[in-house]
Amino acid sequence: MERQRLAFREFGIPARIATFNSKESGDALIKEWTGRKNCYVSVYAFDEMKGKKGTNYDSAIIETIWFDFDDDENVTNCLEDVRKLYAEFCVPKNLTPRIYYTGGRGFQLNIDFPYLPLPTHIKRDAIRDFLTHLKTKYKLKTLDQKCINNSVVCLRRMVNTPYIDKKTNQKNGRYCIQLEVEEMLEYTMEEIEKLSEWPRTRSFNIDREKNEGAAKGLLQYVCNALKIKFTSTNTIPYLLDVINESDDSHKKYTKSRVTGFVYPVRPCIKKAIQRAIGKGTNDHTANTAIAAELINADWKDQDIAFVFSSIYEGESGNKWGWYKDNGEVGFQIKNLRAKAINRFSKNRLMQYKICRDKFCACGN
Repeated sequence: MERQRLAFREFGIPARIATFNSKESGDALIKEWTGRKNCYVSVYAFDEMKGKKGTNYDSAIIETIWFDFDDDENVTNCLEDVRKLYAEFCVPKNLTPRIYYTGGRGFQLNIDFPYLPLPTHIKRDAIRDFLTHLKTKYKLKTLDQKCINNSVVCLRRMVNTPYIDKKTNQKNGRYCIQLEVEEMLEYTMEEIEKLSEWPRTRSFNIDREKNEGAAKGLLQYVCNALKIKFTSTNTIPYLLDVINESDDSHKKYTKSRVTGFVYPVRPCIKKAIQRAIGKGTNDHTANTAIAAELINADWKDQDIAFVFSSIYEGESGNKWGWYKDNGEVGFQIKNLRAKAINRFSKNRLMQYKICRDKFCACGN
């Protein structure tokens, strides 16, 4: 199954500041930001914009499933979980993953397969639910639920870029590197950290066709959720057909929306988000302005939670109430939704210095 439209990815620091659709343009962004900021790329590519600026996340091109392992106290716990996932999920299905050590407190793992045209209304929730199922089944304690909940919106560290400590804004002397499966299995954590002191130029080849078992596992999970009967010998095209034909798929995966006006996020709010991420903190009024803006732009709760978890990266979400550690929104967002609060006016944005340009079109 082949894709038809030109794809692009998002680039972040970790605020999403650009998109790129070629290796050359991606390399240019890395050259501009590497060493100054942590460099991130969207896990999924997309092929549709939402209006003139934003990405339509429902256009995510599903060619992989992604696992993010984090442990603030002991990164060896992450390595143990990666080995467990490989032994209990990958080996029985004959899957070959891409494995990365982030250079800091965790690991990332991708299982790539040929393009899987999941129905648009299913993508986000199906991937989230499938990964949550695997986390529970294999008891993966360090698999980050926040990243699972962000589903197709997630960003990952870019390989061979330096790891910058957010608290000190200094390099820690290590890089995000890709590992061979054998290295992941045989090396100690200390040996992996030693490897990460330099970028790696070696090539790693993954045969996507041999990883079809992961795609089939995802589809079989969706079929179970929709109570669709299937057999282990059913092909991927067959499973896609019965999912597309299921009336229950819209009942389970399509949430009803409140009718009303939907406003695009204004440029000054986008800048306010980037400033807050850069500082690693924000004041209550600015957070309220950001939250009200995103709610009125019809953003999903999990996407709003991701914005605030990016601002306070490394801090417990329960501390401020804007997001929870499991990736859900906190009580602050729930209260704003309950009050049906409008987004801030231009005058109010100027008053609190959230908008800093009197000629900004945020009042239009």
